[in-house]
Amino acid sequence: MGYFDRALLVYGRGGQECVRCGGEIVKLTVGGRGTHFCPTCQKVPRYR
Repeated sequence: MGYFDRALLVYGRGGQECVRCGGEIVKLTVGGRGTHFCPTCQKVPRYR
């Protein structure tokens, strides 16, 4: 990935601490691919 990976705050950090809130970064498999996210910072959208 070169130097671009240094700017990523979540990708490849599953199980580690979120730099924004301190919560644990989760890794899920979606469509056969790895997806990383912080469940505290990235809430599920509420639809009306």
